[in-house]
Amino acid sequence: MTSNRRTLRFWISLGGCLLLLCPLNEKAGNAAPWKKQRSAGSSYAQPVENILIIVADIQRHLQDDVYRYPYPTDFTGQNVFRAALVRLANYETLYPKKISDVVALAKAQAFERLTAYEEALANYEKAAKSPDTAISNAAKDGAQKMHQFLGVVRQSLDQSGLRTYERDLQKLIRDLDDLAAYVKGTRYECLALLERERAQMLLAEFYVSMRFIQPYSTEDALAQLKRNIDQNRSSKLRYRHQMMLADFYYDLAKQYVLKNDPDGPSFDSRQFEGFANAARTEYDIISRADGYAEKSEARAKLMALEAFVRNVLERAK
Repeated sequence: MTSNRRTLRFWISLGGCLLLLCPLNEKAGNAAPWKKQRSAGSSYAQPVENILIIVADIQRHLQDDVYRYPYPTDFTGQNVFRAALVRLANYETLYPKKISDVVALAKAQAFERLTAYEEALANYEKAAKSPDTAISNAAKDGAQKMHQFLGVVRQSLDQSGLRTYERDLQKLIRDLDDLAAYVKGTRYECLALLERERAQMLLAEFYVSMRFIQPYSTEDALAQLKRNIDQNRSSKLRYRHQMMLADFYYDLAKQYVLKNDPDGPSFDSRQFEGFANAARTEYDIISRADGYAEKSEARAKLMALEAFVRNVLERAK
């Protein structure tokens, strides 16, 4: 079992678990030096085999770009990293204190991918105490990165005033930009971009909500929404940003109708249709985006927009 643990720790720390998957079947049993021989009547996996299978899923997707692409799923359709955490918890229950350093490193990496940095840090620090040099070094490097992320992501936003909140949110975006540049080319870059994107969406929502209150305006909201689209064209949420812009134009059309009764003399159909056409253009683009979840949502909203426009213009005749 000692040699089994050493082999497992080595490959987990180097991200090479995939190379170990093949020998897990019965036919390859004799060729696997890390595999404990089963008795003829055994119908369950041995502890080391269990953890190897669990960790393999994490290692296979550890380098996945979760900013550009959706989170990977297992054969049941569940998020690979969330599912792995559940399975690791079950493993710890079945085999308490069994290769705990390996389990801690695997949990840390799963939490890291899910942007749960505090939980990741706690497990990295636990794994860093491992007597195995490879595991300890990998855990120390991960812990250092988590400290960097927490130093940026967990900075507080001053909500005592609109300007202070806006200022802190803008600073957070700049700091996340710097962090993404610092970890560029590593598996952490996508996490920094993911956090930056979330902060940018929060800032856009802030401008949309505050556009009625000076010194903010509709132009501020439009500028940030368009900026988010431009800066996140490679994101898996690219069409979510476009949906936010389309929804905003739709809201402007409805807001115009509330301020200018279509039955009254102040209603300008050209101005109304300007907002409606802008929303229609954005929804139409999204409705043609094959493979994106926003496609069906955009189609439904486009139909609702068309019905709304017909009703308003009918009243304005």
